[in-house]
Amino acid sequence: MKTAEHLLLHSCCGPCMTVVHEQLKLEDFNITAFFYNPNIHPWKERERRLQSLKDYADSKGIPLEIDEEYPLEKNIRMLLDADNRCYACFEDRLSATAERAAELGIMNFSTTLSVSPYQNQSFIQSAGKIAGEKNGVRFVYRDFREFYRESIRISSEAGMYRQPYCGCVFSERDRYLRLKSPGQI
Repeated sequence: MKTAEHLLLHSCCGPCMTVVHEQLKLEDFNITAFFYNPNIHPWKERERRLQSLKDYADSKGIPLEIDEEYPLEKNIRMLLDADNRCYACFEDRLSATAERAAELGIMNFSTTLSVSPYQNQSFIQSAGKIAGEKNGVRFVYRDFREFYRESIRISSEAGMYRQPYCGCVFSERDRYLRLKSPGQI
């Protein structure tokens, strides 16, 4: 019998975790979730997303690692200085995930970000690949967008909180002004 490989799954929230977790389980991955999202603004929004993830992880018995830091000034500075703020954000979150995977001795990592049709998949692939190579772990990229509607259905039926914007203060502004974020397709 084949032993499941361990995978650290960067997780932005409970709703995105639902279908990504289930699909990766079908591939025989033993999953530990990891919450590292210093981009989420304001603090109360971050806490709502984290709580939805905690509730889902608890209900499914998924181990959850949480990075408790909230380096808001550093994150905003990084986003303002970046050529493309969405790529910089992916790079930051996936680098932190790869580093944590290496620290924990987990040789694979992935992200729930690839379930969203609003995220630039090539940015996710590139940032994940570079982070994996730098940290000596394997980035497991999967395009989960076909399961996006299913994540909405599952999270709605479960009464989970679903966020109305990507996370950073700029994406919140953009949704009101109906601007397309630089990281969107």
